[in-house]
Amino acid sequence: MDYSKGTIEMARLIAENCTSCQRCMKDCLFLQQYCDDPKKLFQQFLAEGLEPIVPYSCMLCGRCTVVCPLKLKLDEAFLAMRQDLIKEGLPLKQLKSVEMHQKLSTSKLFTAVNRGEEK
Repeated sequence: MDYSKGTIEMARLIAENCTSCQRCMKDCLFLQQYCDDPKKLFQQFLAEGLEPIVPYSCMLCGRCTVVCPLKLKLDEAFLAMRQDLIKEGLPLKQLKSVEMHQKLSTSKLFTAVNRGEEK
């Protein structure tokens, strides 16, 4: 997978500056599941990449940035990884149900509009 220069730069910034204080991990089930230290996770990304499911597992809530003393933007880095994966046309079979949900949730069959009473 060829990631964009911007994505690599974001990951490098986190890998080089993260102090491993782990404040971001306290409330983040995603980070707790995929790493013991976000610094090491981004070092791994730079060295060998990550399984595509990893960046897609981040909820992009931004809590990591809020609690980070350096305001490192892990969520933005994971979003950039996702965008690069999409540009490469890499579909994730784990996300097929999401694709179906998106199609069905906007269909007339499953969509209702309540316009209220006419006067």
